[in-house]
Amino acid sequence: MAPADLFTLQPTDDPLRWIWTPSSLLLTPAWSLQGGAGLGAAAAAMVAVTGRPMVWATAQYLSFAVGTDPIDLQVAVEVAGHNTTQARCVVSRDGKEILTTHAALGARPTENDHVWSVRPDVPGPDQCPPYKFFQRGKGDFGDLIELRLAYGRQLIELDGTRGDGSFALWVRVGDGRRTMTVPELSFIGDLMPLSFADALGEPFAGNSLDNTIRVGHLVDTEWVLMAAQVQQVVNGFGYGRAELWAQDGTLLGDVSQNSVMRLHHYIRASRA
Repeated sequence: MAPADLFTLQPTDDPLRWIWTPSSLLLTPAWSLQGGAGLGAAAAAMVAVTGRPMVWATAQYLSFAVGTDPIDLQVAVEVAGHNTTQARCVVSRDGKEILTTHAALGARPTENDHVWSVRPDVPGPDQCPPYKFFQRGKGDFGDLIELRLAYGRQLIELDGTRGDGSFALWVRVGDGRRTMTVPELSFIGDLMPLSFADALGEPFAGNSLDNTIRVGHLVDTEWVLMAAQVQQVVNGFGYGRAELWAQDGTLLGDVSQNSVMRLHHYIRASRA
């Protein structure tokens, strides 16, 4: 199955309502829906309703969605202007809200496009070692993604010494070069909490409280460089952001989120 096909939605009699049956390949090792995948599905629904490209979307996570039972996506168009649409989407299962998403969609052609951010100077994916984290063969997203460590430390190398807050992974979802989609970028961007382990020097990660994606130019690439920067960890919550780069140096977009800091059982297992 192509990665984009993982976010195929089923229409209903209501043009604002869609049904999505998530694949187990979008579930975490705890068998719950990955937050970025949920945001990606909501983004796909809002694009389908408005017919406009995604500019920005943010999600607030309210509950876990365990397993692969169908999920309901209800879109509301709040404001539809000449160039920009403001919309929201409620993602739920059996009447229980999982996440709420707000977004802006549209495009305003201009001759002033420019990128000031600079991609980190790291080796390409073929020169980077595998990042030893998720296990394959479990039927979850560990079977979907491949990670290469571009900057930072392996979990087994963590000794309690804090890092500089920077962390970078090459991420490949499925096989082959193709044009990146917003749902795929949302999924990749939600790996940002992996950077907390290197920053703290201990195998911490985070459960997302919120997740925001801002979309740049979507181009063909096989690997995406997730270049993360941890901003702070305070009161048990972690704050961070990441830029998402194509192999040719195009800035695909950036993500940011706040996370509840946790030491997960599968992180302990990965260090063994």
